[in-house]
Amino acid sequence: MKVFLNDAYLEEDAALISPLSPGFMYGYGVFETIRVSGKQALFLDQHHTRMVLALSVLGMTSPYQETELQPIIDKLLDLNGVSEGFVKVVCSKTDSKMQHNQEADILILTGTKTYKEEYATGLKVCLADARRNEFSKIVGIKSMNYTENILEKEAATKRGFDDAIFLNTHDHVAEGCVSNVFWVKDGIVYTPSLDCGILEGTARGRVIHKCTELQIPVREGTYRFEELFRADEMFLTNALMDVMPVSILEDKNFNIGAYQVVPQLRKNRR
Repeated sequence: MKVFLNDAYLEEDAALISPLSPGFMYGYGVFETIRVSGKQALFLDQHHTRMVLALSVLGMTSPYQETELQPIIDKLLDLNGVSEGFVKVVCSKTDSKMQHNQEADILILTGTKTYKEEYATGLKVCLADARRNEFSKIVGIKSMNYTENILEKEAATKRGFDDAIFLNTHDHVAEGCVSNVFWVKDGIVYTPSLDCGILEGTARGRVIHKCTELQIPVREGTYRFEELFRADEMFLTNALMDVMPVSILEDKNFNIGAYQVVPQLRKNRR
């Protein structure tokens, strides 16, 4: 598999990054995972905007504008023969000097993971043991400091679940390990507000926008975990799965065949 590192397309084993770099040593960087469909990286503009904002939090700048990044990604997808899957863009700090507005190094790779059968069966979700710190300086960015998410997802998998929901330090629902959380009660869509310590997912934003278009009421706020058990529908979102129904929450079963709102949000999905 070929990857793109800074200015060159390289074989995976030839892409060398210093083990002494802050990116490797401390996870000093950000990443974006972008869904690929029909050989196109979808919503690249939204991902690039979020990446630029995240880099600014870490005192770095993007090495490429969106218009420059597009042809690079297109060529890499072509080189690897990927028409359905994802492209991952990683921007990290390689210079140990703590300079403000330092240009980040960039690594781009591709993969073929997709969601298909899961839409029919729904995902199984549990409660995470760890708490999301809503006061953290990096909680709102897609940081390379992702170990806690991975540990909780692995723990959920061992229990037979697909994802786990974090509560924050005030016991309010925050987000999943790899997703934003939504649920429906009496025709109203609910989701945690950004103040709860969540990543502002690109798919999350699109769902809220689509609800507005469909005149489906949306409420962003602070909610207890117990409120999810009273929901009529529950779903998760991220860039790869877009809108994914939840069939099981801990010991509660949802009848996803009776869902009314989720099918509307999935209609005409790109």
